[in-house]
Amino acid sequence: MSWPTFDRPPAAAFVDVDGTLLAHTTTLLFARILRRRGLIKRSFVLRAVFHGLQHRFGRLDYGKLIAFGLKSIARIPVVELERIAYDNFVEFVRPRLYEGVVEHLNALRRSGTAVVLVSSSPGIVIEPLSLYLGCTDTITTPVVIERGRLVGIGSGPPCYGEGKLYWAERWAEDHGISMDDSVAYADNWSDRALLQRVGTAVVVHPHRKLYQLAKTRGWHIVYPQRPRSLARRDVDR
Repeated sequence: MSWPTFDRPPAAAFVDVDGTLLAHTTTLLFARILRRRGLIKRSFVLRAVFHGLQHRFGRLDYGKLIAFGLKSIARIPVVELERIAYDNFVEFVRPRLYEGVVEHLNALRRSGTAVVLVSSSPGIVIEPLSLYLGCTDTITTPVVIERGRLVGIGSGPPCYGEGKLYWAERWAEDHGISMDDSVAYADNWSDRALLQRVGTAVVVHPHRKLYQLAKTRGWHIVYPQRPRSLARRDVDR
């Protein structure tokens, strides 16, 4: 099923990233490139894989994950992380975006909808994608930077689960936008609070529990395809 169209343009579109815009975890892709460049240990990548699976099935303790992640990269200057995040986007994130998603979000922007990425991944990892998509804003877990390095989590809840709703509502209030006039896109059971709060919800490749909730609520359910070039590359391997 293709990306939905709307009779009336939403005031804002709150868009999850991992599993919603691409069939992968952006933080795991970032961890892999850091590992290849010798900046983190292999154990970090393995733990990222494990947490990625927990996230997919709605069982992630995000507080523990982000604390572990920040500790692992605390010695790396933020400017270097930003450069690597851009390389990660070009090499690994952009080629994995679902077919039609860029065109769909572009159409939303042209209709006057504010497109806002809402992700549990670090802001450094998500910012290149946000710029590429021409997003109005990006909502991620607040972090503290001291002397050019990430040292901890900022005030407020992590941008995961109920935290996504918390930050989306704050953003909407600050910009004079009604959540009832907005749409949210997500793929995971953990995102249900945000999906239930907006006027229109779109779920992407949902697992059983989220699929059942979406059917009950009358939400849009979409199954976009991975890029054909990437699918061919995976087969060739």
